[in-house]
Amino acid sequence: MPRKNRYTSILRPQQVGSPRGEQPLVLLYDIEDDRLRNRVAQICLDYGLERIQFSAFFGRITRNLREQIALRILNEVEKQNARVRIMPVTEESLANMWEYDYWRKDADELAGQAPEAQAQACAEPAPPRLRILRDLED
Repeated sequence: MPRKNRYTSILRPQQVGSPRGEQPLVLLYDIEDDRLRNRVAQICLDYGLERIQFSAFFGRITRNLREQIALRILNEVEKQNARVRIMPVTEESLANMWEYDYWRKDADELAGQAPEAQAQACAEPAPPRLRILRDLED
């Protein structure tokens, strides 16, 4: 006769972190070779990471996917001159993050405008955006 598990109603596994076990991460790289740099960027995009700078990506992926992306990048880079940093980020540090975005119009839009409109667009830059994600008074 099989024994009944007397702890089934007491011990229940609880999810820690996000629902699918995803964790935010920042991936940074410094690679000299243009072709290799483009291949590493494509790997990051394949895993759903968002480009936040030319050589920096951000996203939420599981630990297994983080290991996979690290192995794929390691296989691509091999013995080339490269620095790659994969840094998990806590939810608490994301809550305290400040984000500052400032950008000009796209070059294609500027090229299509009349010369006087270009001068006016360059003379009046848009004010910078500062988004505070958490109020300090809370």
